[in-house]
Amino acid sequence: MPDLARAQLAMAHVFDVASYILERQGPVTILKLQKLVYYVQAWAVVKGEPLFNDAIKAWAQGPVVPALWHEHKGRRQIAAEDMAARGPGLTDEQRAHIDSVLAYYGNLPPLYLSKLTHFERPWRDARDRGQQSGHASPVIPIEAIRAFYSGRTPEELEADYQMTVARRVMKQHEECLARLAR
Repeated sequence: MPDLARAQLAMAHVFDVASYILERQGPVTILKLQKLVYYVQAWAVVKGEPLFNDAIKAWAQGPVVPALWHEHKGRRQIAAEDMAARGPGLTDEQRAHIDSVLAYYGNLPPLYLSKLTHFERPWRDARDRGQQSGHASPVIPIEAIRAFYSGRTPEELEADYQMTVARRVMKQHEECLARLAR
């Protein structure tokens, strides 16, 4: 069997990924589900190949899989029983990968996950490209994801984000203190 055909047989469906995330996490907001699905895909790409075929787009709210969003738009929260699996199911290896991503990102609040994805280059670069070309929801290329996340750990990426936020806060306080000193 050609490698491409074998890879497609092993490809998960985004709804299977989302359903498994919900089984493991319990009910979450749509925002959080989208960010967790994004990170599951990002770290799968770093390990070799995408976990699912659906495009991830750079929406204003961060990375979004439109097919998943359209299925549950208008809802604030979603639970496993609200998500119907659509594909052949997940392999044990795919479940273990998702579990490892959830071990790091699963307890982070939805808005924090959103801010984290906004800080990272794949979303920012895609949004910039989209704004320059007048396209409101550009695709985040798999190669951009691979290039950005390869050779890094979630801990390193989060530390970079936290240092940037800390510098902004320090800068804000610096200006405030200068005004008080006058």
